[in-house]
Amino acid sequence: MGRIFLSQLVTCILLFFLGFNICMAQNSYYVFKKSGKPFLNIDAPVLRGSVIGTSDVLLLHKKDTVFLINEVGELFELKQANSYAYNSLKNYKKQEEADSFTKKYFSYVWKQFTNQQKTRQRPGVVYREDRNIKLLSPKDSIKKYVPEIFFKWKNNTDSTKVYFHLQEVETNHIFKIGLTGNEIKLYRDNFILKNGRDYKWAVTKEPYPNFSEVKFNNFELLNKDSYLALKKEMETLTLALQLLGFSDEDIKTAICLDYKFCEN
Repeated sequence: MGRIFLSQLVTCILLFFLGFNICMAQNSYYVFKKSGKPFLNIDAPVLRGSVIGTSDVLLLHKKDTVFLINEVGELFELKQANSYAYNSLKNYKKQEEADSFTKKYFSYVWKQFTNQQKTRQRPGVVYREDRNIKLLSPKDSIKKYVPEIFFKWKNNTDSTKVYFHLQEVETNHIFKIGLTGNEIKLYRDNFILKNGRDYKWAVTKEPYPNFSEVKFNNFELLNKDSYLALKKEMETLTLALQLLGFSDEDIKTAICLDYKFCEN
């Protein structure tokens, strides 16, 4: 009987903390953009994607600015030198009312930041193979509509020869080539690279690695229709963000980071 009671007690405690963490996440603000050198809780630097919880305090100095977003897509602007407790943040909602499209965007970004926060709190997957080969470009999950793609990486291993792997996701076909450099250019030739397909790529020291232990970057090579539709959607978002006072460069950077749609 005592064991049953103890088991029920442990279950209740776990459910309480799970519900508490979910509530905390839903009530959190995230930093959408910052300028200057604001701090969180005295000495922690504020970065894009930093979470602001109920016990946190934001510290802004002269010329510092911080934009925050919440779960429902509302935007908050802090621009005066001051210390801002969590409970006061709701008073700094951006006066210009964001339209529904912009709110959907900010809500989407909030969810992305939340997922990233959860990932950072979990024990990460350790890629034992080739952890000293860093994939540089194209960035993970990027969307592109280009005639060719430059693949670049940084090789910090003791091996001068490496192996480039390009996998087409739909067919699982892998194109492989041995190289001694740090980059390779491939063309959209409808053989190796085709419009409208998803790909993943990696660079390893071994020609036949255990792919479950290899870090891949993903990218989508858009077809023309998908590109034009996405471009039109991003133009609408750009106009909406301009009305909120964001610069063209800030908007371009945000769209690249959040939608993985990056144009030169």
